[in-house]
Amino acid sequence: MRFADIIGNETVKMALLYEANEGRVSHAQLFMGPEGSAKLQLAIAFSGYLLCDNPTKEDACGTCPNCLKVSSLVHPDLHFVFPVVLSADKSSKVTSSDDRLQQWNSFVLKNRYFDLNQWLEYLEELGKNPVIGVEESKDILQKLSLKSYSGKHKIMIIWLPEKMNQQASNRLLKILEEPPEETLFILVSDNVESLLPTIISRTQFLKIQPFTAEEISTYLEKSFSIEKNVATAVAGISQGNIVEAIQMIQGDANQLIYFDLFVKMMRTAYAANAFELMNLGDELAALEKEQQKNFIKYGLHLFRESIILNYMKGELVNLRNEERAFLDKFAKFINNNNIADLQEEFDKAFYHLERNANAKILFTDLVIKLTKLVKKGA
Repeated sequence: MRFADIIGNETVKMALLYEANEGRVSHAQLFMGPEGSAKLQLAIAFSGYLLCDNPTKEDACGTCPNCLKVSSLVHPDLHFVFPVVLSADKSSKVTSSDDRLQQWNSFVLKNRYFDLNQWLEYLEELGKNPVIGVEESKDILQKLSLKSYSGKHKIMIIWLPEKMNQQASNRLLKILEEPPEETLFILVSDNVESLLPTIISRTQFLKIQPFTAEEISTYLEKSFSIEKNVATAVAGISQGNIVEAIQMIQGDANQLIYFDLFVKMMRTAYAANAFELMNLGDELAALEKEQQKNFIKYGLHLFRESIILNYMKGELVNLRNEERAFLDKFAKFINNNNIADLQEEFDKAFYHLERNANAKILFTDLVIKLTKLVKKGA
């Protein structure tokens, strides 16, 4: 992967290129940013640039032996550490990233943008607890003690270092304090607050911004050959998270589920049918956690589009045909009288879902509150 393969992030690319061309590459860097941004992709592209035999001022050449090895993830100077589900017994022998390296390479080459849930789903271990364990530190020292194959940097990309357990964190800290010669650590983090402050203090920060809606929309149009209005609508819902946007496009059935549930929720709330409200709470609680979170985001998106329909005469609306048909009738109930309260309740629901709240209680409470809020906008 080269810088040219990554959409947007031009300021970040320029900063990395300047650092490399000026010979000011820090031995430990922290690429931090929200889920669904291009942190890992930029880390790989930066590694490829540093290992390239014929780099230009803008990018790696993409054709030299080192570039070809990086693009296939088989370069002997480029190493990865990532969360794995450790074996409960020693027979299966999963103690570190090395035991899942073949699967990792296949997965990364197939999926340009992804998140931890997709990685676990690929391993058929969704729902289990992935970690970066203490064995990783031994493997890191062993790999980085070897002589550089290319005569350049030895690079260790650590994806989601916040998944390190306490022992692994302490050992990594010691390695960062006394790094092997000509080594580069790139920590790629979704949640910097979970890292040891002493690790953070020994790294150089690089903040990766989320994608813009326009960048995501353009990427979806080109990559999935979809209509512009659909790509724009999905980009708006995803809020800068390209992984979620891709999931929405690839899982079109989920979009229909969210739409049907949203319509049912609003109609049931308006009718204030207690029995149907309880059933709807159960139906929403039965969804998988990621689906629940995506439904909440989808609801917030339709609230925003309703306001646009009401106050901007439908200009700049990003809706599918069935969504537009529904909101043409329903949007009048979403207005200045209740929009702030609706957004607050949905934001609170998302917040508590991320913190593993009881989904049945949460959604039951939400739909009951909606009976008052929808009537408030009537």
